[in-house]
Amino acid sequence: MLALKVIEELVPKYPEISLCMVGPEKDGSLKECKEYATFKQLPVTFTGKLTKEEWIKLSENFSIFMNTTNFDNTPVSVIEAMALGLTVVSTKVGGIPFLLEDRKDALLVHPDSVKAFVESLEELFANVELSNNLTQNARKKVENFDWDVVKYKWFEILN
Repeated sequence: MLALKVIEELVPKYPEISLCMVGPEKDGSLKECKEYATFKQLPVTFTGKLTKEEWIKLSENFSIFMNTTNFDNTPVSVIEAMALGLTVVSTKVGGIPFLLEDRKDALLVHPDSVKAFVESLEELFANVELSNNLTQNARKKVENFDWDVVKYKWFEILN
């Protein structure tokens, strides 16, 4: 719901904005989100679960990844978004501040804050250089997560 409320705040100022929510139904909230988006006439697409190939192709149409979770450790979705070249705006909860560095490879915001997300997104819209820097730094970071890099680190530890 947080992502929907963020888009709701941004639509009047940025009528070309759109949101795509990717992922399977997990907790019963999808129905509520769809009803809210329809009622508020928000520019939102719900894809459901995608294959890796579908997610890669879809990501080409977007530039920012919002991670609105209230708890998480090391979310694969965020790592994938970084690898795909999406600028990440995420809540700073759980293990996320250990994965992402605020203003270096992502923008981190307080959880449950429409205002914080809106302000961060507007900053990215106004500052392309910031967005590009965050994206480039994030991509460099996740290149170190590649198995061809990680396996040698494991070999060092295990030997």
